[in-house]
Amino acid sequence: MKRYLIICLFLIITPGCKPEDDPNTGTTIDYIRRTGRLWGVAGVILNENGSITLIDTKGSGDGFALTMRDPNQKAIDSMTLNPGRKCSLSDGRHAFITYEFKAIEQGRITIAVTDEFDARSFGNGIKRTKATVTISPYKKQQNP
Repeated sequence: MKRYLIICLFLIITPGCKPEDDPNTGTTIDYIRRTGRLWGVAGVILNENGSITLIDTKGSGDGFALTMRDPNQKAIDSMTLNPGRKCSLSDGRHAFITYEFKAIEQGRITIAVTDEFDARSFGNGIKRTKATVTISPYKKQQNP
């Protein structure tokens, strides 16, 4: 009972943390495949030099509780990636997502996704899922 209460409290106080919190969305990988959007990323811009720029959701949108971080773990608003480079997002405790930019083909972006959820503090283990997805560039949605 105590463990169940702790998990419920965690889910209540960390909205936007993981798509699994909403039973209609499935896993992070399912969400990306269904929506064509990266969890915690408000926009993906295709740059003329063959790089991409990921823009953090920053306070609203799907995955807003995750923070984008540079390789030195400093919180950042956006990150430009060349093929082979990675970008990480985390809630700082349990949820960790890494996006590795693989390639651009015919205007579509291929990204390797590693989704990790550390539930050891809840009496469970670490769940790690990996997949490669292909998405189109998209812009941050503006509030009406």
